Amino acid sequence: MNAIALIVLACSAIATLYQLVQIAAARRFLARSRPARNGHTPPLTILKPLKGPGLELAANLETFCRQDYPEYQIVFGVEDPSDPAVEIVRSLMRRFPDRDITLSVGHEEGTNRKVASLVHMMRHARHDVLVLSDADIRVRPDYLRTLAAPLADPAVGLTTCLYRGRAVLGLPSLVESLFINTDFLPMVLMAQWVQRFRYAYGASTAFRREALDEIGGFDALRDHLADDYLLGNRIADAGWRLLLLPYLVETVLDSRTMNDVWRHQLRWARTYRVCQPFGWFVSLVIHTMLWGVAAVFATGGSVVGWIALLAAVTARLSSLRVILGMLGDTATVRDLWLVPMKDLAYSAVWVASWLGRDVVWSGQRLRVLPDGRMIPVDAASEPALPSKVAASSR
Repeated sequence: MNAIALIVLACSAIATLYQLVQIAAARRFLARSRPARNGHTPPLTILKPLKGPGLELAANLETFCRQDYPEYQIVFGVEDPSDPAVEIVRSLMRRFPDRDITLSVGHEEGTNRKVASLVHMMRHARHDVLVLSDADIRVRPDYLRTLAAPLADPAVGLTTCLYRGRAVLGLPSLVESLFINTDFLPMVLMAQWVQRFRYAYGASTAFRREALDEIGGFDALRDHLADDYLLGNRIADAGWRLLLLPYLVETVLDSRTMNDVWRHQLRWARTYRVCQPFGWFVSLVIHTMLWGVAAVFATGGSVVGWIALLAAVTARLSSLRVILGMLGDTATVRDLWLVPMKDLAYSAVWVASWLGRDVVWSGQRLRVLPDGRMIPVDAASEPALPSKVAASSR
């Protein structure tokens, strides 16, 4: 057996073993992490940047209006007063007249349009605890209580939580949900074991206004791709403690074609590469399906190669079944038969992430600079408009 075959078999063994270690990491995280039940419910403001009608947007936003929480404000933000999301917000105002809802309309400079909206939205935020959540997120009624309770500790500056993909549009959205539920979730749980937690997840984050002010507010993140990562990273650098909570919210996935899935995953991969280039590079070693298939070819189809592939498939699917079971995600378990092919696509995304710096986001083609900032690279990018802000509230 030649040296290349031995190297490939060694990588396959490492990747297969890694799948089993992930189970231990998930058990450790869930055993050590318990949602706080101290009744700490400070007044807070939810920030919701919006663009377009979104998939099931009204249903998603309604879950934030039905929170079991004593006092909170919701600030919805759009750039264009003719945005279809505006009428959805108006409808929520009519349906929930007792809710403190503000609609902020304005345009701020910044390549990251979500953060640019947050800049003008902050002018209407009245409370000292802020909750930032994407438009495609759906939550349960105990969501705010869960995120806010750990902030009773004055050392904690930010809490964030896990999220799972919810597929509603057929195969493309199902495949994208598998990228989240079988790659992102196990990776996050493993990271909790091997490194200090120093970042946040944009799907759902709660933080102190004081901590945000210390890092220069959202203004400092206007042009960055990985705004959620930097938000957490800079708050940690300012001396605050960050907590990842064992709580799942759902992101309702809107991918309608496989091209949508590829575009989203490539943007995510290049985001990871910018944030943690070394970690993203060495992550190739744990691509279990890739090394299992490579073992068959590197050994010329020998019995040893096929055993390596069988071990890889068995360990991968078994570990996912256990981890998803611990998280209570029975829906994804039914679709695990798609994981081997999806994993090979994930390896292709990894390769593509190193072949350029462009990402497509919200209709713009952007180039990611080495420091994580973005610049427009084609005519589809909208020119900067004068800053203007308007608001309506109930």
